[in-house]
Amino acid sequence: MVLDRNPISDNEVERIAALESYQVLDTLPEKDYDAITRLASYICEAPIALISLVDTDRQWFKSKVGFQVNETPRTDAFCRYTILGDEIMEVPDALLNERFVDNVLVTGEPNIRFYAGAPLIDNDGHHLGSLCVIDSIPRKLTFEQRDALTTLSREVISHLTLRKQKRELEETLKLHNEFYNLFNNSPEIHCIMDRDTNIELINDSVTRILGFTPKESIGHPIWYFFPAGDRERVLHVVEEGLKSHKKAYDLETRIVTKSGEIKWVSWSVIAKDERWYASGRDITDQKQMLADLEQLSLVASKVSNGVVISNADNKVMWINEAFEKITGYSIDDVHDNHLGDVLRGELTDISIISKSRELSKAKQSFEVDLLIYRKDGQPLWISVINSIILDANGNIDKYVEVIIDITAKKKAELELIATKEEALQLNRAKDMFISVMSHEIRTPLNAVIGISHLLMDDNPNPSQKENLSILKFSAENLMTLINDVLDFTKVETGNIELEKINVDIRELVNSVVNSMQFKAQAKGIYLKTKIDESLPQFIKGDKTRICQILLNLVGNSLKFTQEGGIVIDLKVIEQTNKEVRIRFEVSDTGIGIAADKINTVFESFKQADANITRLYGGTGLGLAITKRLVELHDSRINVESVYGQSSKFWFSITFDKGEIILNKSVNEVRIGLKLNVLVVDDNHINRLLIDKVLKKWDVNAEFAEDGEQALAKIEANPNYDVVLMDIHMPIMGGLEATKILRSRPDAYSQQLPIIALTASMLNDQMDMIAEAGMNDYMLKPFDPKTLYDKISKFSKE
Repeated sequence: MVLDRNPISDNEVERIAALESYQVLDTLPEKDYDAITRLASYICEAPIALISLVDTDRQWFKSKVGFQVNETPRTDAFCRYTILGDEIMEVPDALLNERFVDNVLVTGEPNIRFYAGAPLIDNDGHHLGSLCVIDSIPRKLTFEQRDALTTLSREVISHLTLRKQKRELEETLKLHNEFYNLFNNSPEIHCIMDRDTNIELINDSVTRILGFTPKESIGHPIWYFFPAGDRERVLHVVEEGLKSHKKAYDLETRIVTKSGEIKWVSWSVIAKDERWYASGRDITDQKQMLADLEQLSLVASKVSNGVVISNADNKVMWINEAFEKITGYSIDDVHDNHLGDVLRGELTDISIISKSRELSKAKQSFEVDLLIYRKDGQPLWISVINSIILDANGNIDKYVEVIIDITAKKKAELELIATKEEALQLNRAKDMFISVMSHEIRTPLNAVIGISHLLMDDNPNPSQKENLSILKFSAENLMTLINDVLDFTKVETGNIELEKINVDIRELVNSVVNSMQFKAQAKGIYLKTKIDESLPQFIKGDKTRICQILLNLVGNSLKFTQEGGIVIDLKVIEQTNKEVRIRFEVSDTGIGIAADKINTVFESFKQADANITRLYGGTGLGLAITKRLVELHDSRINVESVYGQSSKFWFSITFDKGEIILNKSVNEVRIGLKLNVLVVDDNHINRLLIDKVLKKWDVNAEFAEDGEQALAKIEANPNYDVVLMDIHMPIMGGLEATKILRSRPDAYSQQLPIIALTASMLNDQMDMIAEAGMNDYMLKPFDPKTLYDKISKFSKE
């Protein structure tokens, strides 16, 4: 006979599912179950008692007496047979039973000889395991013991059922609590009302939205919170619905909060089983937004500027009447289209449209000017002001664009640009004219003044000296007039930049006095100074321009003062560790200025009286230049005058304090310079003059008439110490020649000192000199001492 060693019930899948539903496997011991196994052991007089639960591939012991193992394989379990029946399975002697004679639990520990097990059958008829007793000697249960074992097995099932029911109840309660938490934490009001709309249950959101606590709300009819007018309206809607057996309603009502504020609530209401179930959402903000939008739409429809609203895909949804008037396009023409695709034309800058779309995608508003085309094909300039409206997660909801017709403005701008360009061209032409005329006028003056210097140094007889003095004075006077015109041009065209160098202000004032003293003495008038003792020795400023201002003012006073004299007065107004503010004043006892003319003295090419030019000379530019130079120092010049008695000019400038210089050295012109100089100038007289001056200093000079000759001489004889290079020359000018020389690879060509000879004082000329690679410059006509100072530093001694 073949025995089934691993029997399985027909409903094994359902049985295992039922066992797992009790969630008891692998749980900790429990005293209630342990009490049952002890009682079974005692009643049946067996040393071992077990509550065994048969799983898929094991039997696991929920409780055990006299046995230390927690589980055994199912194939070794006696209980696998017990669960096949509804009655107690009893094995009096396992050694005499073919099923168990060779079972490991029989042949080994715990050496089972006797086994009796009552199946554990739940209320659904599933066999979960057994309550069994075991002994190591053969025996049989009595009737009473069998009955007790059966009763105890039912007690095990009762405990398992109660345990399961308790767990399910706890889960239900937990779910209920979670639902109640969800109910209370909902942003919406949820309430249950009886058939008369009295509130029976309401969540905590009523406090957040309306200010009432749930306790304050329960017991009141929902209408209690409605304004009087809304109650009748809503009641009418509900009553009409009930007549037609309507059970569900969607309503929007106003609610009066505890503070008396009116809020809008959107309700979803269902009638069911003599009760009303309602959920209410606060829509006050949405209502306000809609009202604002309606107002905005009304305003947008009436404004003169175009307004376009596009959706999140940047496609047009709405336009106002002004847009249609500006562009000629109706809503049908642009609806559901990209605005730029409709408006662009032949000369539209597509890159602006592309860039605008990139900004839109990046949620960035923008403002652009764009050339578009009306529906009738006419070009039109518009300004587009784009705003982005985001929804609540922060995503684009819509775009609002304001369209402004700026065609007239653009036309004016283009005309202004054309006018500005024309003015710039005129300024360039003027600068070129001034530069050329400066060169052409200074070149012969250079010869006249230079020769007069040389002749004055050759010990002329008294009659010659008088004639030379007149010649020198006339030439220098002409140079002054030319410089006035050039200075005025430089100021007017913005070609003056102020330096900030260390200036000894006392020395500067003394130099002005010394240079003008001989004229004052010749007229028999005094020229003196009053300098505040607290004035610092050095300031940071533009020595040339400060000197020019004072020379212009002193020269102006000298011109119009016949008796008395002139005073230069410097006072410290305020002083800190880093700065000092100085008040400059030049006063005289001259002819004064008429009250009705005092505002004209600073105007260009004007004198206070028409006879002044005839009687005293001058260009009428001195004070105009002075005024502008003072303004460059962030100040303004003032004047007081008593006609026929005196005049006073003053201004105040703030300077940074300069650095104190000790042991100041004085350079003196020395004879005997060891230099080889190449002079490049197309004017023969200039070359002759420079030659005579250089020979006095024992300088060896060679000459070239243009840039090409100069380059050839330098290549043939690379022994020159310095080059004096004119700027404007035929064939090749000095700037071009210098650039070519500096481009050569040898060190001599790149490092040979080059001093420009120029008659121009314009900034752009100075910039070109530096850019060409020249080391320095000297204005023509030049002062011999200035020339000496510039070339002596290259002497071999």
